[in-house]
Amino acid sequence: MRKRVTGYAAVFLLLFAFVMVCSCGTTAVHEELSDRGEEQRVIRIAWWGGEERNEKTNQVLELYSQIHPEIRFETVALEWEDYFNKIEQETAVGNMPDIIQMDYQYITTYSENGSLADLTSFVEDGTIRIQDMEEHFFNCGVVDGRVQGIVLTSSVLAMVYNPEVFDRAGIPYPQPDWSWDDFADICLRLEEGMNGYGVQMTPILDMNLYHYWVRQQGEELFSADQRTLGYSDDSVYTGYVSLFKSLIDAGAIPSSDAWAEINVQGQEKLPVVTGECGMMPEWSNFVVKVGQANENLKLVTLPLAVSLPAGENMGLWHKPGMFFSVAETSDVKEECAQFIDWFVNSEEANDILKGERGIPASEKIRERLLRDETLPRVQREMFAYVEEAMAFCGEIPPPEPAGIEGLNNAFAETANMYFYGVKTAEEAAAEFRRRVDEILSEAK
Repeated sequence: MRKRVTGYAAVFLLLFAFVMVCSCGTTAVHEELSDRGEEQRVIRIAWWGGEERNEKTNQVLELYSQIHPEIRFETVALEWEDYFNKIEQETAVGNMPDIIQMDYQYITTYSENGSLADLTSFVEDGTIRIQDMEEHFFNCGVVDGRVQGIVLTSSVLAMVYNPEVFDRAGIPYPQPDWSWDDFADICLRLEEGMNGYGVQMTPILDMNLYHYWVRQQGEELFSADQRTLGYSDDSVYTGYVSLFKSLIDAGAIPSSDAWAEINVQGQEKLPVVTGECGMMPEWSNFVVKVGQANENLKLVTLPLAVSLPAGENMGLWHKPGMFFSVAETSDVKEECAQFIDWFVNSEEANDILKGERGIPASEKIRERLLRDETLPRVQREMFAYVEEAMAFCGEIPPPEPAGIEGLNNAFAETANMYFYGVKTAEEAAAEFRRRVDEILSEAK
């Protein structure tokens, strides 16, 4: 009994000492700020991402607080699938985080409902420096004349593939001139060679892949006024869902229910990363996000439409990867603007981040990273891919209209009606069009 009491006492003393050290450090910060007539301010910051992003972002926040002891961060870090549901819930009760990692799909929705602060004054007075950004990327964060987000990075849709899986199956790697027929053939051959899903993906996670498909047909997903779909021929939709239903029925890619079970494992454990499948579509920075789990993944452009000459397959677009936006309800807008500037433009921050979120928006930072001999192979793979993909990129489309969450849901639900045999492809296409028109009408 004496030994156990002594052990508990030792643990208690260690914990007490740790608390006292932390307390003294916190007290010292408060005393220093008090001497300067300042108070410590809290910035709540939210982002989506995996383990590597969380680790790097927290390192950056810690460094900033060391440089600026008057700033303390509270974080909201989630996976993509849960992120905007959480942001929507917090915004609805007036508790939107001060800084929100914002996606191009959602910036119009949150701008039009008045949730985002106008950062124009911070750009004009130089608090946020944009001189090293390409103008067209900066303008992607401008909605109705208001700066609603500061672009952090850029990225391009890609097919991520695991070369080790292709080598085991004896299948040549996909090349930039491959077609959707080639894609389907590889899916089937991988499935046969692996006795399971050779390609693990869902074609209805959101509408980005479908948007690419639509642009390959020489159309746009939404009309210029964003009140209707941008194409009139529903064979665009039926062609897309029919391709993927044939692969689902053949067991080459998972059904929606099967994909849901796969996807909950997190990005670092997705089958293309672990070597349990050959490929999946993702954004170009995916290989960096999961680089610690697998540094050998490769990127190739998405399949080309067989109906158009290669030179006219401009379906890809070099899009803003993400933004930092500031909540209109924030009481620390200026502090947020100062941090965003440092995050985007400082060497200290980007020496930690190393392009994990995508190609940095700042040209100076991009050049600095490429000169860095210690830059990991996956980062160089991302840079090289984006440069090669530019030959297949057309103009950046406008950001998706308000109501994108409902539009994505309508796309997934109507496609599943066809995948699971509830409706024909033509009936699903008509239902999708009806629901899109209804959602866009209500949004406007």
